[in-house]
Amino acid sequence: MDIEELGLHELKGFKLKRDMASNVFKAAVRYRTEKKDHDLNNRVLKTIISHFSRSQRELAALNQELMSSQKELDADLKAAAGIQESLLPQATPDVENLRFSWKYVPCHSIGGDIFNVFRLDEHHMGLYIIDVSGHGVPSALVTVSVSQRLNAQNGMLVKKKREDPPRYQLTSPSEVLQTLDEEYPMERFDKYFTAVYLIINFKTGRITYSNAAHPPPVLLHQHRPHTLLREGGTIVGMGGVLPFDEETVEVRSGDKLVLYTDGITEHRNHDGEFYGDERLHRILDENKSLPIDALLTFALDDMTEFGDGNTLSDDVTMLGVEFL
Repeated sequence: MDIEELGLHELKGFKLKRDMASNVFKAAVRYRTEKKDHDLNNRVLKTIISHFSRSQRELAALNQELMSSQKELDADLKAAAGIQESLLPQATPDVENLRFSWKYVPCHSIGGDIFNVFRLDEHHMGLYIIDVSGHGVPSALVTVSVSQRLNAQNGMLVKKKREDPPRYQLTSPSEVLQTLDEEYPMERFDKYFTAVYLIINFKTGRITYSNAAHPPPVLLHQHRPHTLLREGGTIVGMGGVLPFDEETVEVRSGDKLVLYTDGITEHRNHDGEFYGDERLHRILDENKSLPIDALLTFALDDMTEFGDGNTLSDDVTMLGVEFL
């Protein structure tokens, strides 16, 4: 090998060594970079895991607090429902010539429907049915307040004191609604309600009533078409702007009176169709020979079958009277 060949050979060896050294350096740099990235990733991962674990603990604590609050709320709602239920009739009144029945199905634990049947004196029974707008606690509070105002023993709204015997005077249905309209203006309570108040003289067979934009009660007759009790005025809550009218109707043995809230007629099926007043009136007419309790049960079952399992969107109340 001559000197020139020897020089080329050494040059190639030098380049090879240089390339190898460069590769080793690059590998070292890459290793150090990857190690730094790995260490950084580990630190980031540990930080994420730490934050996640803390968040999980905080979330578990919040869930526990929420469950505790929900239990307290459920207990409060159950107690409120019990109070509201205590305002409903606790037993069927034993009154000559009359038989009563009712059905009450709230769509929530507490609702906006309220009704009652009570003796005014030895000749008269008082009845009312009320439907407060909305649902839940605010509506229920209004029902409690109104029911107390209509309490024949505690308040003087349905019976007024007099100096002359018999020391009292029954307040007419129109005046009762007029007073409620003035006492429960919408701007004060942010609620309004529909109502019917009736006085039944079970000695003479006369009903005097006034209707505040409530679905008209259905008076079923044995041998002729039913009558709707429409006379009255607008919703309660207008603040005494409009007066209420009243009407007196005669009833006979065998007649039946059915009061209801629009929860039954506004119940929908899966096609979005309403049960409707017309269907309810037809069902009541076709089955008016049934005793009053069986009649209300039949109507409620028909509504349920029509809805085909749909949940209620409003409270359902029916109050019936049979004249014997």
